[in-house]
Amino acid sequence: MFLVYAGDSFQEIQEALRNAGISYKVLGRVFLLDCLEDELVSALSSLDERTLKNIKVSTANPEDLKRADALLSVGFKSVTIENLLEDRMFKNLSTVLGNVETFFHAIVERSSRKIFGFEALCRSEVPVWKLFKISDRIAFVTDYYCREKALLEFKARFFGSYHLFLNFHPKFLRDPLENVGELEATLETKGINPRQVVVEIDEYEGMDLKALKLIRDFLKAGSIKVALDDVGAGYAGLYQLVEIHPDIAKLDMQLVRDVHKNKLKQAIIRALVKACKDVGIRVLAEGVEKKEELDFLLELEVDLFQGFIFAKPDPYPNIKEIEKVSYNLLS
Repeated sequence: MFLVYAGDSFQEIQEALRNAGISYKVLGRVFLLDCLEDELVSALSSLDERTLKNIKVSTANPEDLKRADALLSVGFKSVTIENLLEDRMFKNLSTVLGNVETFFHAIVERSSRKIFGFEALCRSEVPVWKLFKISDRIAFVTDYYCREKALLEFKARFFGSYHLFLNFHPKFLRDPLENVGELEATLETKGINPRQVVVEIDEYEGMDLKALKLIRDFLKAGSIKVALDDVGAGYAGLYQLVEIHPDIAKLDMQLVRDVHKNKLKQAIIRALVKACKDVGIRVLAEGVEKKEELDFLLELEVDLFQGFIFAKPDPYPNIKEIEKVSYNLLS
């Protein structure tokens, strides 16, 4: 049996339960429900975020309702619907992650006209970004699992000196020395040369700059390259570029989109590319889809390209075909 403590949301909960066809009894401001956990979560998940944060849920046996001390104990064990959803998802996380597939998106190099490397992308029935939003605990496990899977599959599928771009969200890098040491140990265990790995730091706005610099320093000390994502997306992105000084700067794809039609975008990219080249930072343009976009970027001698014009993400990229397309487009 579930006890739902309504607080100030009695009417909203009552309506949600009625709409879901769940029978209930009322004890003061508490709903007594004899239903499955899935039914309860499904019924209440339709409520707005503010209401969900105020709802508390606990489980009890019918006998507990007859004793004040047992009822008090049940009340102390109550959790929010968000906690209940997190626990439920965590129990099923192995099933969700078991369906994860790693896609590799080619990154090509202007100077060699060949594949420079691949960005590893995690795809599953439940979008990874949704798992990240449930809770830090689930996000941390998901992030770690996707990275481990990407490393294993990169090792199994690719030979040669291709680079692997791995996405790292700074919120999970709480201890730079420990996190980087763990990555280096993983690379050594899997027999992957650290020089082939590029750690791509994204969603870094608002993060502690000192911690980001430590991450950069530890990675570079281990011969691992650092890429900064979404450069040019805003003032913070430019500030981080100056302070972090990555090996590779990834131009924000919204800047690249239809750049051949927009004089202001052209001026911004021209300035960014020049600034990066002056200090030895390689520039990667992502989201390149049109020949006209590519032509403009080639005029500026952008170093690296990623986009559908070359190839779409694929679990098993056709290397020969991608290099044929790259050679023709970059010649």
